[in-house]
Amino acid sequence: MLILKYFVVVGAVLAAGLIALSAHMAPLGVAAPAMIHGSTTATLAVVPPTPAVKQEEPVVEAVTPPAPTKASSSSRRSSRSEHAQRRAH
Repeated sequence: MLILKYFVVVGAVLAAGLIALSAHMAPLGVAAPAMIHGSTTATLAVVPPTPAVKQEEPVVEAVTPPAPTKASSSSRRSSRSEHAQRRAH
């Protein structure tokens, strides 16, 4: 029963504190009634479209690939294999 008494007291104190804080934060003067707008049209902002920018197509020229050359067998070796071969001899 003690826990129930605790929650009742704490709940009442918090509720009273919130009501007091709400009254303190309210604007001074006569409270203005809520305004009801009776508009029949939507009040959305209308943004005009931006003009389309004409983009030029890039100029593409035909490029012929270079003719393949036949490499000799010595040029096919990597530098690592050449170093390994020199060390072996």
